[in-house]
Amino acid sequence: MGLSLAAPTLILLVALITDIRTRKVPNVWVLISIVIALASSYYFYEFDGLKQGAIAAGMALLLTLPLVLLGALGAGDMKIMFAFGLAGTYQQVFSVIVFSFLWGALIGIGISIVRGRARALLINTFKILTSQPRDDVELLKIPYTVALMLGWITYLVLGAQQGALL
Repeated sequence: MGLSLAAPTLILLVALITDIRTRKVPNVWVLISIVIALASSYYFYEFDGLKQGAIAAGMALLLTLPLVLLGALGAGDMKIMFAFGLAGTYQQVFSVIVFSFLWGALIGIGISIVRGRARALLINTFKILTSQPRDDVELLKIPYTVALMLGWITYLVLGAQQGALL
């Protein structure tokens, strides 16, 4: 399985670098990532790899599209997860998305504390949980590819077998 992890890692790494530099995941990189993902899936697993990649990419869209429509996630992040899915498995996609939610929350909390906005974060979180309208404050935006890459690293560190949440 070792070398087959190179394509999904490369896809997220380049997206991370461009997202940090420009705050966007360019469509050109998404298209290149799709080609890399399809080639990798076929090279390592032939048609079964393409089938598994299609299922994983579909899961990536299913899990991220609602977040894009709510404005909680950028479309570039959704598209890069689609490409990532083509290069991987549905277990990887699900695990990375769940781990990235956790990392994103930790990063957001950390930035809120550093910027002195922890109190506003707590108040708004309480209001959301109790179905009250939240204060009209600027939402904290982070390059989400950081959380995606940390989710992928978490998956890899925990081990492909033990790290999978499905």
